[in-house]
Amino acid sequence: MRKALSPSNDRTFVATRGADRCIVIYPLEVWNAIESKLINLSKGRALHRQFTRNFIRHAEAVRYDSQGRIALPADLIDYAGIDKNIEIVGMIDRIEVWDPEQLNEIEAQFIDRQEELESIANEINF
Repeated sequence: MRKALSPSNDRTFVATRGADRCIVIYPLEVWNAIESKLINLSKGRALHRQFTRNFIRHAEAVRYDSQGRIALPADLIDYAGIDKNIEIVGMIDRIEVWDPEQLNEIEAQFIDRQEELESIANEINF
């Protein structure tokens, strides 16, 4: 993903909690687009404020070094339950970092839903 980044990203990503128990890493340009959508949520609606608060408060800008490594914040590592091993999943416009056992648990939840997954594939002519 580093090679595909625009120079405007300045070697910077934003890491935050994923909706599932993983760390999600966004290129800075993608993160800026997300923020521009979040700012349009209603400040008068408690649910909108809470959604934004939960999403933003764990976000932290991280830069990769000359070898392409990123030091992830300890609180995000704890949230994802990462102990020693990780699994990295490229998700088109973001990266997910998982504890392998957590990822296996998520995948197991969908094992009996193959028809639904195939339906989604058909929607996009995959």
